[in-house]
Amino acid sequence: MRRFGDSQWSYFREFLDVAGRRSDEPALVDASQRLTYGDLVREVERRSATLREVGLRHGDRVALVADNSVNYILTAFAIWLADGVLVTIYPSTSAADLRATLADADPVLALGDDGTRELVAGAAPDGVATASIDGDFRPPPIAAEASNGPTGLSDALHMICYSSGTTSRPKAIMLSARSLYNGARTYADVWGLGVDDVTVVCLPMAWLYGLNTSAMSTLLGGGVVVALRRSKPEMLAEAIQAHRVTFFPAVTTVLTKFTRFVSGDERRWDLSSLRLIVSGGEPRNEQAFEQLRQLTGIPVHDTYCASELFPLITYDPRRDPEPRPGAAGRLVPRSNLRIVDEHGSEVKDGETGEALTNGPGLMLGYWNDPELTAVSMTDDGWYKTKDLVRRDVDGYVYVVGRLSDMIIRGGSNISPAEIEAVLRRHPDVLDVAVVGRPDPMYGEEVVSVIQPAPGASATSEDLKTFAASQLSGFKVPTAFARVSHLPQNSTTHKVSRAAVKSMLEKGEITC
Repeated sequence: MRRFGDSQWSYFREFLDVAGRRSDEPALVDASQRLTYGDLVREVERRSATLREVGLRHGDRVALVADNSVNYILTAFAIWLADGVLVTIYPSTSAADLRATLADADPVLALGDDGTRELVAGAAPDGVATASIDGDFRPPPIAAEASNGPTGLSDALHMICYSSGTTSRPKAIMLSARSLYNGARTYADVWGLGVDDVTVVCLPMAWLYGLNTSAMSTLLGGGVVVALRRSKPEMLAEAIQAHRVTFFPAVTTVLTKFTRFVSGDERRWDLSSLRLIVSGGEPRNEQAFEQLRQLTGIPVHDTYCASELFPLITYDPRRDPEPRPGAAGRLVPRSNLRIVDEHGSEVKDGETGEALTNGPGLMLGYWNDPELTAVSMTDDGWYKTKDLVRRDVDGYVYVVGRLSDMIIRGGSNISPAEIEAVLRRHPDVLDVAVVGRPDPMYGEEVVSVIQPAPGASATSEDLKTFAASQLSGFKVPTAFARVSHLPQNSTTHKVSRAAVKSMLEKGEITC
C-alpha cells in the first residue's frame, strides 16, 4: 500500500502500523463478510488501484450513496488512498434531492451499493460514471471532468459530508484529512478504544458519527467494527450477543427503542460484553437510560459536537465512570470552547450562552456556499454552533438547546430540551417533543406532543402538574397532544421537532 509522506495522511500511517501488527486479527464484519486487518489493507489497495486505472485523479470527487457495510469502509479508504475526495450522501435521500445533491457536488463518479445503484444511476448528471461498491468493484472509465474546487482553503479538501437536511437543503461540509484524523485519534484516546473492543456501527456511515467517530476510531485502536445496515432493535441485540460487542454508540431514539425491545422480549439477551454506551445527537431520555442501565449494568455516557467542528465534548469513562446528571461531558484535548452572550462577550461559569468552537477538527467551510461559511464563522475563526450551553466550575458542559428551537413566550426564551427532559421522567411518557405554536397574547405557547408509554393513564392535567413541580411557571406546557409515534429524521433517527411543528400547523396533530 502507498506510504504517505505528507502530514495530512497521519491516520493512514498510524492505521497501517496497527494493521501490520494485527494482520491476522479481525477488523470488519457485516452480514456477509468478515475481514482481517490484512484483508482490509489488501482490498483497499486493490480498490484504490482500480480507481486510478479508470481515471480518478488527484482531487476528483467521488460520491458514495450506500448503506453501512464492510464495502462502504473499504471504498471510502480506497477513494482517499487514490487521492480522491469522498462525498458522503445519505442512502435515504429522495430521488429528487439526490439529483440536486449530485449536481451540486459535481463528482466524476457516483457509487451506490446493490440496493441504491439504480437510484444513483437515475440521479447522476449526464456523463458521470456510476457503479456498485458491492461485488467485484469494477467501475467504468471516468469520462467526466470535475470543476475546480474552491481556492484559498486552509488545508487540502479530503471529504464533503452532506447533512441530513431536515429543515432546509442539506449543508455540504468540507473537511480536511487533518480534521478526520484528529476526530478518530481523539475519540480512540478519550474512550480508551483498543484491541479488545468490538464496536457495533448502526449509525449511518454517511454521518461522521458513524464513519469517523465510531468506525475509524475503533480501527485506529485496533478493534473490530461490526457494520449494521439498520438500527432495528432486534438486529442490534443479535449483533451485541453474537459478536460480544463492547462499544455501542447511538442516538437517544435508537437507545430508547432498543431498551424497550430488550425489556419486553421473552428472549434473554446477553448484553454482558458491553463496557461503553454513548448517546449523541439529541437530548437524553433518563427514564429509558436508567432502564438500559439495569439491563446492562453500565450507564449511558454522552458526546456532543457538530460535523463542522468535532470532537468537542464527551466523557472519558475512566475519569468519569458515572456521567454527571444533565451534562454532556467535558472538553476534549485540542478542541477549544467559548461561551458567549448575544454581544459576543464570554459569560461566566454557570451562565448560558452560545457555544463557539475551534481546533484541528474545524471544517474548511461549506461547499459552494461562501456566504453561509462567512455567517457561520466569527472574524477570528470560531465556528458559531447556534447551540446554547453552560459550563460549570468543574468543566462539565450542559447543552440547553438550539437557538433556532427556542420558544419565545411573553419575551422569555424557553428551551424545548429542558421541558422534554422533565417530561421524560414521568413513567407514562415514552418520548416527547416540545414546540412553540403562535399565541395571540404571548407570542408563542408551549405545546407538548407526547408518545405515551404502554398502559399509560396520565391525563394532560397530570402531566401539567408534574411539569409545574419542576419547572418555572412560564415554561410549563399550556397544551398537550398524544401521538402513537413521534416523527423521526429518516437518516439519523432523531425525533424531528420541525416535523412535529408542521403537523400541528396542518392540523394532523390536535391538542
